[in-house]
Amino acid sequence: MKYMRVELLIITASKEIKDGELCIIGQGIPFAAGALAKRKHAPNAIILCEAGMVDLNLFQTLEDISDPGSSKGFSYSIGLFDVFTTIANRGYADVCILGAAQLDKFGNINSTVVGDYYISNRSDFRLSGSGGANEFAGHCNRTVLTLVGGQFVNKLDYITSPGWLTGGESRRKAGLPGGPSALITKYGLFRFDENSKEMYLAGLFPQTTVEDIREQIPWDLKVAEDYGKTLEKIPPPKIEDLEFLREFDPFFGISAHEGRRLQAQALPVFYERGAAND
Repeated sequence: MKYMRVELLIITASKEIKDGELCIIGQGIPFAAGALAKRKHAPNAIILCEAGMVDLNLFQTLEDISDPGSSKGFSYSIGLFDVFTTIANRGYADVCILGAAQLDKFGNINSTVVGDYYISNRSDFRLSGSGGANEFAGHCNRTVLTLVGGQFVNKLDYITSPGWLTGGESRRKAGLPGGPSALITKYGLFRFDENSKEMYLAGLFPQTTVEDIREQIPWDLKVAEDYGKTLEKIPPPKIEDLEFLREFDPFFGISAHEGRRLQAQALPVFYERGAAND
């Protein structure tokens, strides 16, 4: 069954959520990953959104962070302020899933601005900013990162949310718990060395080579074998997982322009049988 790389990204990210964990998720890809985990392998996971709906039972992607109409229900609702102060900042959140526009080798995130806006008051690309990402990346017990349309850089144009800072013990010295545990892109799965905290390639998506990924990364990327580990070959997605994602949000994996056209015409989205597409 033909699939899009972003669909395999979502499925891989969902597996980072374990049964019984409290997971804070943002809109888009994180919501889809949380919903899939809850439906497939982590039925006792507690999915929490930034706006304060706790233990969500999602049936479609949210229109915004406080959209109860996309859920079949939730256990209780609190305010955004309480999500930060009584849950995330007190260490009750096991994992959060966050997207990035720029990412460095230690998992630090830029989702604010690409360009030199804060130097010359000019920006090549102004983004939505942190929202709750800084709080979640700073205080959740671990962070799962996703990178779809963004880029790897040696130095971020702006640090929105902390990863492992400069590596080693720098995050702990800054007084921050948790830290990034995984990164998923459209080409593979990355993890972070337990000592240096530097990112390394842990798993390859189908039809992808290590050289394909190294071409996208400006530093000398390490792979699992450098740490005595086996480089995982991530299998294609199961049909039932694809069917769930396409029911949950049919417009993942197609261009924004094509999505708007299909929505305007109320046309269904079909996928042919075959291999993965970008």
